Amino acid sequence: MILIGTIRKMQTELKETVQYYLVFPDNFIHMNQLLDKKLFLKHVGNECLNCSLDKKIWRQGFCYDCFSQSAHAGDWIMRPELSRAHLDEEDRDLEYEKKVQLKPHIVYLANSSNIKVGVTRKTQIPTRWIDQGAHEAVAILEAPNRYLAGITEVALKSHVADKTNWRKMLTN
Repeated sequence: MILIGTIRKMQTELKETVQYYLVFPDNFIHMNQLLDKKLFLKHVGNECLNCSLDKKIWRQGFCYDCFSQSAHAGDWIMRPELSRAHLDEEDRDLEYEKKVQLKPHIVYLANSSNIKVGVTRKTQIPTRWIDQGAHEAVAILEAPNRYLAGITEVALKSHVADKTNWRKMLTN
């Protein structure tokens, strides 16, 4: 089977064994079925996840221009304590920022490479934990917005790591 398309974050399904799917516009690949099989990938170009242009990818799947301008790549995404929508202050697009930031968020502890603290929208559980390779996780606080969850995470970072050591995770 030959599929051409942009590789994006895999879709997951929580079952006894997590199921992974690589989704394309008109088809998908159930990745679990490919374990222990040979797979051939060929890079044929780049595609910015925001503007869809064939440009060098900078970070998070965006070209430099989109990474530095798109509301989907604001600093508050990686650093929730920088969220300002609750103050009615715009970073890049207040309507989008309110839609994402002003929802319930969960502060959690996850065990992947070691215990780590993190923040995610309530609707992203357990997806976020699966994405991080956690084999167990527990919600410790529900906050009404991203900012409050973010400042809680910052306070906990002095006691618990906030990053996954992916090398250690792969060897566990």
